[in-house]
Amino acid sequence: MEVSELHYREHGPGRYTDVSPDVWARADRDGRYLLRIYAAVLSRRSRPVLRDLSAARVWGLPILGPWPRAVHVQGGNAVTVRATPTLTWHQDELPESDITEVGGLLTTTRLRTMVDLARSQPFRSAVISLDAALQQRFVLPGGTIHPTIPQGRLLERVYALRSDLDRTHARAAAEFADCRAGTSGQSLSRAGMYLARLPIPELRAVCTHPTGEYSVDFRWDERFHVKRQPLLGEFDCEVHPGDPARDDRLRGLGHALTRWRWADAVRPERLRALLLDAGLRPNS
Repeated sequence: MEVSELHYREHGPGRYTDVSPDVWARADRDGRYLLRIYAAVLSRRSRPVLRDLSAARVWGLPILGPWPRAVHVQGGNAVTVRATPTLTWHQDELPESDITEVGGLLTTTRLRTMVDLARSQPFRSAVISLDAALQQRFVLPGGTIHPTIPQGRLLERVYALRSDLDRTHARAAAEFADCRAGTSGQSLSRAGMYLARLPIPELRAVCTHPTGEYSVDFRWDERFHVKRQPLLGEFDCEVHPGDPARDDRLRGLGHALTRWRWADAVRPERLRALLLDAGLRPNS
């Protein structure tokens, strides 16, 4: 990112040179898509406004699955979208108030990006993005802190969409989004529970014990458990697995506890089976 920003400032649009193979090889999938974004911007004579998934990447918003190969940019005013192998042009209305600058790039504002993702992306991916965008302490990839966007503002924009189809699609993710989800894995898990017709749990619940308290990802009230005991659920990333001693203490307090990983969360039917096996009572 820093190399590309320097290229833009020193050489300007139309004078981009390829990054070295070493830079590309070291970049992860997020970094490679950002490099594609800069390459697309620097190849234009005028600065384009980044849209949708490309705007999401600039804001540091996660999605479900790989980034697209094409870069999404604004162009024209007709209500159509046209595409080339490297660029996807969005031609719907984009007022000046929905445009800002991030890291030297023109992009849609965070709020407009959220609305665009809610109406264009599949439910689970949109929930992952919106949960991250609604965080009370929103931090850009470079470390800059941005103001909180209340969920109410997002809903106002979604409810005002002109297209009935867009509005209906966007409402599902916008209404379900929750700023308390701390990771993409938690967001994906919540969305999977919804699709699997399971009770939606309390997020970031606190369980007290004689020497302090523990924070857990999910908690279902005892009425949702076959043995009438609170069920705790935690999404484990592969980097930081659970602590067995902590789990034993939580169970000792009268809780049922289950854990799952990304491979479970990404398949709603698999997550459903895991939670039912842990004693959760389904909605239907």
